[in-house]
Amino acid sequence: MKLTPRQKDFCEYYLQTGNAAEAARLAGYSEKTARVTGPENLSKPAISEYITKRRAEMDKALIADSNEVLRFYSAVMRGEVKDQFGLDASLSDRLKAGDSLMKRYAAGDRSQDAMERLDGLLKEFRDAVKSETD
Repeated sequence: MKLTPRQKDFCEYYLQTGNAAEAARLAGYSEKTARVTGPENLSKPAISEYITKRRAEMDKALIADSNEVLRFYSAVMRGEVKDQFGLDASLSDRLKAGDSLMKRYAAGDRSQDAMERLDGLLKEFRDAVKSETD
């Protein structure tokens, strides 16, 4: 069953407020019937399923995926990430990020292409560290 626009609004407001009656009022249901309509909507399978799916999507968005973690480590290694005081990441933090990336690539893909990518990353990192110390 497809949800009506008002039912979708109800679901979204319910996810925000956690209160069925308030969500019904905000979605445009009558003030007089909101206390009944809200819980009634929650008992409908299509609405319940939609809310469950949206909660799962919201939870998933809170957790970094592996590509996001790798991008972050790469940015730290390259010195693109500042600390809480706006200073460049320390050399030890950059080395740790590089080490974490190396472990990831070494444990995963042992093909020639992977080794060449690692060599390229190492060269890039060494050049960056060398230019900082010069």
